[in-house]
Amino acid sequence: IVARGELEVRRKDEEDDRRAITLARLTNGALFGEMALLSRAPRAASVVACRPSILLVARREALEAVAEKRPDVGVELAAHCRRRMVTNLVRTSKVLLSVAPKERPALVERFETKVFEKNDKLISDGKETSGLHLIASGEVAVIGREEGGENFVIATLGVGETVGEVALVLRRKANADVVAVHPTVTLHLPKEDFLGLIRDHPAILAGLYLCAVERDEETSSVLAGSTVALAEDYDLV
Repeated sequence: IVARGELEVRRKDEEDDRRAITLARLTNGALFGEMALLSRAPRAASVVACRPSILLVARREALEAVAEKRPDVGVELAAHCRRRMVTNLVRTSKVLLSVAPKERPALVERFETKVFEKNDKLISDGKETSGLHLIASGEVAVIGREEGGENFVIATLGVGETVGEVALVLRRKANADVVAVHPTVTLHLPKEDFLGLIRDHPAILAGLYLCAVERDEETSSVLAGSTVALAEDYDLV
């Protein structure tokens, strides 16, 4: 908790490692660190003091003890985390950026929060997808299989990116597994609600279609024989 001072939340620009994107500015009374603490995922951004600052620090064990005695504290922290995730996603997600700012709060309310432990599957190869996942924290790996049964990593995806759009937009079963690399939180839109979303926001469909075609071509190319990293660290069942 910022008792006095000013800090910035920064993330490296994926297109230019030398450049940092400022996600938020924190002043007196602001909380930070709760996302990594509650989701147990690696930190997705850095927090840097802009000027001399005084902070109050609550360790995990102390917070767990308080939440056990006062469940309402845990509920409020979870609600705060969702609000923070949504705020961060609005700045980084192409899906949300394609919608007018005033329409984004109502759009996000259509999604439900899902939590996945390391090695949990979000999507299974050869099966219908449950819906669209917007990664709010953590990281996932897209896993393919060679004809001989060897698993390999096609791609890794992080905060702000989507999974499930290939099966939804191209209207077919998934052609790869998607597995949580770390404990991961997503905003999930059930399959049955997807049609209503794109009807109300056609710009989202255009962006997802381009992404789906690009990823489908990448996956097909890899499965056809490209050299990729073996997925030895993932338990696929």
